[in-house]
Amino acid sequence: MKRKTLLLEADIIQQIKSAFNLNQIEITELMTQAKRYDPKGTGYISKNEVDDIMRDLKLLGNEKMVAKFKEEIKTYDGKQLELKQICDLYCKLKNYQQQLEDEETITQEYIDAFVALGGQPDRSGYVQKQTIIDIIQKEFELKIDLESFLGDFQGNQLEFEDFCQLFENAGEDAKSFITSFSQAKRNNTDFTVRFKDFEKWEKTAM
Repeated sequence: MKRKTLLLEADIIQQIKSAFNLNQIEITELMTQAKRYDPKGTGYISKNEVDDIMRDLKLLGNEKMVAKFKEEIKTYDGKQLELKQICDLYCKLKNYQQQLEDEETITQEYIDAFVALGGQPDRSGYVQKQTIIDIIQKEFELKIDLESFLGDFQGNQLEFEDFCQLFENAGEDAKSFITSFSQAKRNNTDFTVRFKDFEKWEKTAM
């Protein structure tokens, strides 16, 4: 009986590996959780208990993740989920969690650059357009068409939302400017390759 159970588990693990991009640690954890909430081995777990599983797996740690869970759980018919469905849900939540983390990183990079050029950490204040132009042309030497880069923006000062939108619309080269600023601020270093004199600009901006 025990051998039959082990063979069945091995078959299930192989199916999960084939269907989902999960590592062995994740699969083991999901199997452990499944046994915990389905001790009789029926192959089904109630949706309420799936909520507990995802919380145990640290995937429902904020309101956005909880909202995503509620949205996704509705797409599965019935009141119970099979292990494969739980794995599918786990993957969706994990990917969404990574997306949120990436977005948070990008936002922080924009805040770092905004502050370095004269704005405030709470996203208030502004950055002088000419400061950005001078740095792009003289310091970073980025090959950016400034007319296209500035688009329809006519003012001399950029608030945070305008600042972000400007670089979002300007392509990857312009976004690398934001990343470089952010890294310099976090590491408390100057730019030795792409930025010749960061300290000069930082003192002017601050």
